[in-house]
Formats: sequence, C-alpha cells, structure tokens
Amino acid sequence: MPKPKILTYIDAGTFDGTSRVMRTIAQQLLPAAYEIRAVMADDLKQDATLFDDAVLFVMPGGADLPFCEALNGAPNQRIRRFVEEGGVYLGICAGAYYACREIAFHAGTDGAICGARELSFVDAVAVGSLPQLTGGVAYDATPRSAAAAEIRTTDSLTAAPVTLYAHYHGGCRFDFGNATSQAAQILAVYTGIAGAPPALVSSRVGKGSAILTGIHLEMSERECKDALCGHSDMAAHVHVCHKLAETGKARLEVFRQLLVHAGLALR
Repeated sequence: MPKPKILTYIDAGTFDGTSRVMRTIAQQLLPAAYEIRAVMADDLKQDATLFDDAVLFVMPGGADLPFCEALNGAPNQRIRRFVEEGGVYLGICAGAYYACREIAFHAGTDGAICGARELSFVDAVAVGSLPQLTGGVAYDATPRSAAAAEIRTTDSLTAAPVTLYAHYHGGCRFDFGNATSQAAQILAVYTGIAGAPPALVSSRVGKGSAILTGIHLEMSERECKDALCGHSDMAAHVHVCHKLAETGKARLEVFRQLLVHAGLALR
C-alpha cells in the first residue's frame, strides 16, 4: 500500500534552505511512515499522479514572483484542488505571501511587489517586510535584515501560550482588515510589533486547510550559524543565533505542534 506523500516545492524562487525544511520535517515524523518528495514546476504541469496519496504540500521561503511565473494558471489550480479535496498546504515566508489573497511587500517603495494572488487560501493581505523586527532594516537578502523575532502562540495551536524566538528574514504579518474570517485561525502573533499582529495563521479551504507562517520555525541555532558561515560580517549577526538558542526547545515543540495541526503523525 502506498505511503502518504509529503511534497516540497524546490523550483525557481525557493531558497537554499529548502533541504533544511525537508530534513527538519522528516526528523519529526514516525519513521518510514511517509514518502517525502521534492517537486518541480514541471511535475505540477505534467505528472497526473503527483497528488495521489499526498497529504501535505510545502511551499518554502524564497521569492514570490518566480512562484507566480512558474505556477500561475493550471499548476495553481492543481494545488488548490488538492487542498480543497482534503490536503494541507504549508507556506513558509515567501510561501505564506504566495497563498494570501493579496501581497503588499515594501508597498510605497520603488521595489514594491503588490497585488492579488491566485491561490488565495487565506483571506488576508500578506504585509512585509517588517523592519520593526530588524532594527529598521528592510529585507535585503543579507543577514543584516534577519532577526530572532519573539512570537507568542495562541490556544489554537498550543494548550497554553508559549513565547519563543523564531528566525525571521523578510516574512509577513497577516492583515485581515476589520475582522478575521470565520475560516481563519490565528496560531501565533508577533509580540515585538504594536498590536501583536498575526505571525502564523491557518484557514479552512474546502475539506483541507492552509497553514501560513511568516517566520522560520524550522530553523535552529546551529542552522542559523551554518547559514552565516562564509559571511565576512558573521560576528555582527551571530547574536540572532544566540537568541534562538534561548528558546530552542520551545521552538521545536511549537514546530511539532504545527505539524500536528497539519494532521501528520509524529515520532
């Protein structure tokens, strides 16, 4: 009998930490319980059996515009059908922007990326980056625009609120306007931003659901240091890794709860 599949997108626009996402998820799962597979845009276009037995589709961090270029149209329709029929979409950072109704990235600047998005799994505007978390530095793909962001979970994710540090690098907050949709749940908020806006949300989509996170719960202190290796200014930014270490156990447990929320069986 085929194993349930976890699919992770690795094509244009994804960042070099995608393998880390796949590894971290795999380490939490019941051994040999799932088939974990990397997928390309062509798989979404051509493989008619791609979503057979799939339970989770992961869209990792990176850049949203290449996702649009590769997947708008029929590929996005396949992703949406998978979720509507009972699958789960996990969007991390760029993957979270990509699955909101609308994106507002650096709105009002020369490099703004704004507009509607096809998947529209969550009825919110994905607003970023968030210089309030990075000492006023807007996202620029360098370590200086990264931070250890303090977040606090809600009872939609954990039995009691958990406050922890998670790696932040250009992600979004979720703006629901005047009221949160009845289909949406706020799973965690940014405590370091006025009004504590949502940092992690989920929403029902047909028989399935979408889980979107503006921060990188999968990233540990060690992996933070690995990502900094080779940067001439590593010493100036390693404090982010040290901050992550302060709540490392809580971060991992919350990440595990996120996978439980996605319906996965953990070791």
